[in-house]
Amino acid sequence: MTSSPTSSTFSRPRGPLAAFAFPKFRRIWLASVIFSLGNWGERLATGWVVLNETDDVFLAAATFAVRQAPQLIFAPIGGAVADRFSRGKIVLVVGIYKALILTALAIIAANGLEPLWLVFVILGFSGVGLSFELPAIQGMVTSSVPRAFRMNAVAVQSTGMRAVGALGALAAGFAISSLGVPFTFLASGSTFVAGGVLSLFANRGLQTRSLVKTESVVRDVIDGLKLMSTLPIVRMILITAVLVEIFGFAYGAVMPAVAKNALNVDSEGLGTLTMMAGFGSVIGSVFLMILGNYRRKGLLLIGIAITYGTFLATFSAPGSYAAALVLIMGVGASAAAFDAMQWTLLQLNVPDEMRGRAVGAWVFAIGFGWIGHLGMGAVGEAVGVQTALAGAGIFVVLTGIAVYLFSPSMRRI
Repeated sequence: MTSSPTSSTFSRPRGPLAAFAFPKFRRIWLASVIFSLGNWGERLATGWVVLNETDDVFLAAATFAVRQAPQLIFAPIGGAVADRFSRGKIVLVVGIYKALILTALAIIAANGLEPLWLVFVILGFSGVGLSFELPAIQGMVTSSVPRAFRMNAVAVQSTGMRAVGALGALAAGFAISSLGVPFTFLASGSTFVAGGVLSLFANRGLQTRSLVKTESVVRDVIDGLKLMSTLPIVRMILITAVLVEIFGFAYGAVMPAVAKNALNVDSEGLGTLTMMAGFGSVIGSVFLMILGNYRRKGLLLIGIAITYGTFLATFSAPGSYAAALVLIMGVGASAAAFDAMQWTLLQLNVPDEMRGRAVGAWVFAIGFGWIGHLGMGAVGEAVGVQTALAGAGIFVVLTGIAVYLFSPSMRRI
């Protein structure tokens, strides 16, 4: 069941905010952007406190890696669960689960990160939650609007998530500086709970379960993986996701080191950098909103990948904080647009009853990002984070060019 506009005036919504004409989408949008605040706070606080306490770029990057690695096991399960059970209840459970995770991190941070190994274990459990969070939320977003509005709905939701996250990142930077890391963790945990409760109520009335009943979740997982491997366009999207995630999105793992070592700023400076990346992501999402139901989505994804790599390669090269604040906006815009286009293409190219599993397959694909995080940390430690970012950006550009040359199906859709 899909939400419909409240009056005939909105019988055919138009414009960049068309998805807001659907009441259920508005409620889900609010729940998802509040939930995202917790993720932004967790990432920023963890990376900063580990770098600050250990002065080790590799260990700071490893905090991102251990959060992603569990997705290789749990993401297909999370996608199958999102197609079988109430997505609102899933997000609520994940919210409570993540709040407990951040409470544990707050206790350890208050103890000077002793023992350090326990931080990485807890972050691994945090990654398990993400494997269930993303398929459920994306499934709710696309279930709340008709098919023709799904690209717009994903872009609008991404815009809100990034805009609120940008402000949240700035607030987290100042909270770390003035109130400490433990408080930042606890505050982030509370937003997870609030977002989960709102998701439960926002999801009421939506068709969130698969129309095809199978014997078990295991059967759903197997069927989903088979489908993903047999659809050429979906397979190419996931391959592209793996490569860009490993080399492109790994920049987040070294952001604390870029701030401290390359740009010589403190946690507030890191928060401002992250905020500018968030503002850039809003620009990228708004760009997709304005495009509406753009026809050449495959070519658009390829162009975004090439642009992403270009901004990434030049982001911190000048060594100027002012220049970095401008260029990181381009990185954020490209990253947000790239993610949103992947979600849109996946959900438009699989049967409706398998949308959760499609996003689960994507979460599985980006689970390989831990390789990039560790690699970026190791290269950054050895030759400097600026050189590491330049090499990663060049590889992302080459990935976009390769997809254009060798994937006719991507050029056509």
